[in-house]
Amino acid sequence: MKATALRILILVALYLPAVLNAADLPVVRVGMLQFGTAHWELSHIQTAGRDRRNGYRLELRPLANSSAGRLALTSGSVDWIVADWVWAAQRTLAGEPIRFVPFSARIGEVVVASDSSINAVSDLVGKRIGVAGGPQGKSWQLLSAAAQLKGIDLAEKAEVSFGAPPLLGRELEAGRIDALLTFWHFADRLTSTRHYRPAFTAASMVTALGVDPRLPTLGYLAHEEWVVENPELAEGFVRSVAQAKEALRDDSPWVAIKPLMRAKSDAEYAALKEGFRRGEPASHLDDDLISSARTAWPLISHSEKPLPVSIFRGVAP
Repeated sequence: MKATALRILILVALYLPAVLNAADLPVVRVGMLQFGTAHWELSHIQTAGRDRRNGYRLELRPLANSSAGRLALTSGSVDWIVADWVWAAQRTLAGEPIRFVPFSARIGEVVVASDSSINAVSDLVGKRIGVAGGPQGKSWQLLSAAAQLKGIDLAEKAEVSFGAPPLLGRELEAGRIDALLTFWHFADRLTSTRHYRPAFTAASMVTALGVDPRLPTLGYLAHEEWVVENPELAEGFVRSVAQAKEALRDDSPWVAIKPLMRAKSDAEYAALKEGFRRGEPASHLDDDLISSARTAWPLISHSEKPLPVSIFRGVAP
């Protein structure tokens, strides 16, 4: 009993100062989808203590969907969310300047059954297409634009239905749709089995539009005002994100993340892990990538206003 009590006292002496110090650190609130891929990276930041080593305490706020995330950032109930740069640009043009820090360059994938004859955008004519999200989704906008280059209006020439990724996945499995445009991690879950395959690469789709496939689609977004008022916190958060991406190139940190991934098999787990790594973006956008963003902007936003490239300054002054 005495030995046990002594061990407890030693553990308290070792860890209590760290706990107290963590409680004194300023908090950075990040809104994230509980089943989204950003949760994997953010969870690692917490469990590895990368937030505390960078001078802040990370607080995760679960969100029901992407719309809830945008509302949370707009209302000020979180400091950062993960969303696309197009929305950041639109908010900036509306008088609410946003900063964008790259999170992932992966976009939606078109998945079909292994024995499907669909191999190109033109093969989607006359087919039943399920699209994850809504008609304003960036993957759908890119696919539609790629089809328009070939003189095809997919909304008119195909039977398109929008919905939630799990529901549409079941529709594909039941044969009630011929192709599924879905978020990359849902696509990788399907294609990790021998029953499904990518119809064509997302990279080929964006390259056809003159857009660099390395262009990050998703990023961490914060109000410019918050970044300017909290430069050390902003830099600490971005630094911990970069450290997490570097750490996740190795396999060992993924052991703690695996339960969040809800992989049904080792093959699915491996596919999701590799898929996340393939999406790792450049830490900042160079001139070529910003030029690509300018090219993509009117295709996706349908806006005549020029792209506000200030969003890509990240946490720079």
